[in-house]
Amino acid sequence: MATEKFGGKDFIHVFNFVRDKRKSGRILSNVKVGGVYISRLMVEPGVITGNNYHKKTFLMMYVESGSILGIFENINTKERKELKIHPAKQVIHIPPFVSVATKNIGLDEAVIVIFSNRCLRLGDDFEYQVL
Repeated sequence: MATEKFGGKDFIHVFNFVRDKRKSGRILSNVKVGGVYISRLMVEPGVITGNNYHKKTFLMMYVESGSILGIFENINTKERKELKIHPAKQVIHIPPFVSVATKNIGLDEAVIVIFSNRCLRLGDDFEYQVL
């Protein structure tokens, strides 16, 4: 993840997102700033993402644009919640051992922003089908 510095050491730093296009129907971009990972997930209409959980990673997510259905399930207790997530109205905290799947239920591209303490897709993600 490339960083650019402008001016002296106390001026600004620009952190560049790295794009991951490995999965059809979505583009996942992420960057690390300090100890926080920021991910931006662009999802085409009808596409389902996720269906996984983490053992050590905490997530905070919100919908920037579009219409998203989120399905959340605690893999230990089987407690389950379905939620239509509205753009810029809700922030959702997802602790470890909660599987999450999202589906773009709108007609246009949707954008989900995720903050995490660990990088997504680097070994702490485990498949668990909820949608």
